[in-house]
Amino acid sequence: MLLLLATLAACAPRNAGFDSVQVLLEQRAGLDTEWRRLSGDPAADRRVAELMATPIGPEEAVDIALLKNADLQARFEDLGIARGQLVDASLPANIELDGDIGNFSADRRSDFGFAATTDLARLFFLPLRRGVASAGLDATRIETAGAALEFAYEVRTAFYDYQAAEQLIELDRTVLEAATASYDAALRLYDAGNITALELANERAFYEQARSDATLAEGAALGRREELNVWMGLSGTETGWELAGRLPEPLPDDEIPDVETLESRAIEDSLDLLGLEHRYTELARRANLARAEGLLPSLRAGVQVGREESLRQTGPVVSIELPVFDQGQGRVEAARAQMRQVEQQYGARAVRIRAAVRAARNDLVIATRRAEHFRTVLLPLWEQIINETQRQYNAMQAGVFQLLLARREQVRTGQEYVLALRDYWRARSRLDQILAGRLVSPSEGAFAMPERR
Repeated sequence: MLLLLATLAACAPRNAGFDSVQVLLEQRAGLDTEWRRLSGDPAADRRVAELMATPIGPEEAVDIALLKNADLQARFEDLGIARGQLVDASLPANIELDGDIGNFSADRRSDFGFAATTDLARLFFLPLRRGVASAGLDATRIETAGAALEFAYEVRTAFYDYQAAEQLIELDRTVLEAATASYDAALRLYDAGNITALELANERAFYEQARSDATLAEGAALGRREELNVWMGLSGTETGWELAGRLPEPLPDDEIPDVETLESRAIEDSLDLLGLEHRYTELARRANLARAEGLLPSLRAGVQVGREESLRQTGPVVSIELPVFDQGQGRVEAARAQMRQVEQQYGARAVRIRAAVRAARNDLVIATRRAEHFRTVLLPLWEQIINETQRQYNAMQAGVFQLLLARREQVRTGQEYVLALRDYWRARSRLDQILAGRLVSPSEGAFAMPERR
């Protein structure tokens, strides 16, 4: 019997079911992660080194973060905690020894006696206890996979923010170059007496504002990079990685499914709802266990061995706690209340998922249209304006300030396009994350780009 119980306890998976978490992440989002306690640090470090040997894009940033971020690794330890609870629930109660030794005397041997007992009630309820802990472990697996999905969304969003910030630096520097050229020209014209002091002051104001904007852009990019370093778990020399490319254009022929299709898919594939289902199962089993433990008496049984007046005595010993007052009423009621609570949370979460997927779809539609409008209308229009202004300048029908002003406005439009691209990829990432099964909260407060003039 003891061998059987030990085998039952050992059946709890050593990796606490982390392989099922890996399968969920791979199937739903193409993510590959490791629990470093299981894989060992050297293997994970080699993989990170391989990823960082080349310029880092959004997918590489997510892969590095999944391996290096200590907060995520700490979240994986929830699996170890749940496994420990399952092992504990699979073990019988310890054997309790009670004994006494009589007075010693010179003419006879001392009397003694001891009893070895164990809690048979716990042994009887072992399958129910294990069922409760097993359901809890299943729920923890789902919740851990969901947390990893949300984590990947946050990393990807932080990457897009940094990528956009780097592009904005380039555009701000272009504006500064144009403003510098315009101010230099204004100085020469003012010295020659061809413009007024007011016109010169206006040109200097444009120049000084461009300097301020360029400095702000550089500071914003540094801040975004450090935020991304934190998400990826990098420090020291590891932070010298190279950024891969620019924000890509929106996906070609990006057809967004209708709301009904997206809602149905989000509800069907929701890890949040699946996790609540497993928690409900755990609580239902806990209620059944509490009810059974409350109705049946607590029974301790074992064997007693002793010697009195040179006579050896051996026999069974039984201790029964009658459930006269405490019949588990409080535990049963608490478990049932928690079950009702999970039911309400399930309904509320379903409503939130439907609303979130509608909002995410709307954001993606608007972001797609806006980026497309910049790409097909505004940017070509400003290119046309620059070309026409250049012709007029060459024909001495437009001044240098008019040409430089047109170029500044063209660059400003380019900056707005960069922000539109950033918003598009953020919106697409958020919708993909919800459809992968995790309801996420927008991180606008933590990772929003600074307000720009």
